[in-house]
Parts: sequence; structure tokens; C-alpha cells
Amino acid sequence: FSIVGGFKEGSLIGAAFGSDFILAKTEDIRSEKHIEEDNYAAALEWMEGCGVDITSSSLGYSTFDPPEFSYSYKDMDGKTTIVTRAAELAFRRGVITVTSAGNEAEYPWHYIIAPADGFNTLGIGAVNNSNEVANFSSRGPTYDGRIKPDVVTQGVSVYCANAGNYYGYITASGTSVAAPIASGIAALLLSSHPHLKNTQVRSIFFETADNTLNPNNDRGYGLISAVKAIEFPNLQKTGGTYTLHKTFLSNEN
Repeated sequence: FSIVGGFKEGSLIGAAFGSDFILAKTEDIRSEKHIEEDNYAAALEWMEGCGVDITSSSLGYSTFDPPEFSYSYKDMDGKTTIVTRAAELAFRRGVITVTSAGNEAEYPWHYIIAPADGFNTLGIGAVNNSNEVANFSSRGPTYDGRIKPDVVTQGVSVYCANAGNYYGYITASGTSVAAPIASGIAALLLSSHPHLKNTQVRSIFFETADNTLNPNNDRGYGLISAVKAIEFPNLQKTGGTYTLHKTFLSNEN
């Protein structure tokens, strides 16, 4: 949360500090059960009803504690798991849905986990500050052959508040810290161009990321940039008229 919304002068500036936030705790960290997916779906329904523009989740599902059934890679098809279906329903209602891709690359599972397998949900992978894909960052494709992750942001040694400590800061790694950077950039993009639809935001991310000409299943369409996304020209339709928007940013402004 501090990565996307925190602000302390001289210590931390979140990617989209000053935004309005609605928080939902859907996880029960004592175990891994499917009721947590139900909680996730209920949270998205509640948030969409409140009119949110963006949802960001730093979690994912694949295996569950016995006697609960677990998912398999075959279920990472964008239409099977509870959380993926919920995220996709939110997207259909105009919400930008962002989630972590997973940290499974060095484990037998290897691939992205739900809901990052969604057709429209942005699954965020992790790179280090040299723009190299993190060893742990889950890889694609989805079971049905789509490129994943969608895009990447920094997910190695990201500075953030230390949970449980009112004064401390730490560095953390994982796609869980990459996702809030991506959702923060989406918020900056909407702040600059409030007329954008969620489909346009998703498209702009793909068009402006640094691997857009050669997307792959390690880094997707590549590293996203707030500056490039905001500067990218976009269209607004009002009635039967289209308006072209173009922002120019400089070091002085």
C-alpha cells in the first residue's frame, strides 16, 4: 500500500500518492482455502459498486491446503478460477484490473498464477533496477497460449514501509511489490487523461512498454513508463466527434 499511496517528505513517495483508496482484506493467512477466492470476488463487486477506477491485488492462487482441491496449470486459461472470473467481470464493467503475476519461476509450478491469467487483467512481472527479469518472476504463457506476464515493473529491492512498524522502512522483492507500481502508473495516466476507458489504459501500457515490438513470456510487453504512457496520444469520443489528446512532458515541467 505504501508503494502506491504512501507519502512522507524525504522518505517515500508512492506511485500515486494523493489518490483515493478503498481497502479490502480478503486473505486469511493462516491457511489457503477457496473461501478466500470468494472474499476476493465479493471485494471486487463491492469496489466496483463504489465506482473505483482501478483495482490492485498482490496475491495469487494455485495450490490449496487439503482437503481443498488445488488448481493445475491447465486451469490458467483465463476462465476457470474464481478470482480470474471475478477480475474479468470487473474489467467488463469498466475497471482497470491489476494483479501480481506470481513468484513461481524457480518452483515446479513455474507459470503465472490466478488471477494473472485473465484475458484483460494486467498480470505484472518483476524486473530489477537494471531491467533484468527477476529469477522468481512467474513466466507465461497461459495454458491456452497467451503471452504473460503482460508488462513488468521493478520488483526487486523496492523501498516501502515496514508492516507492523510505525516508523521503519525496508526493501522488499516480489511481483507483489511490482503490481502497485503498475496500478500507480495507471492512476497517473487516468489523472492526466480522465476520459480514458480501461481498454485504452491497457492498450497504452502495451504500446508504450519497452518490449512492445517483441513481447515474450518472460517480460511480456516490457517495462512500463509513466512518462511514456502519459505522453502517448489518445482519443476521446464525445457523441460522434473524436478529440485527439497529446501531452508533452519536459524536465522543467
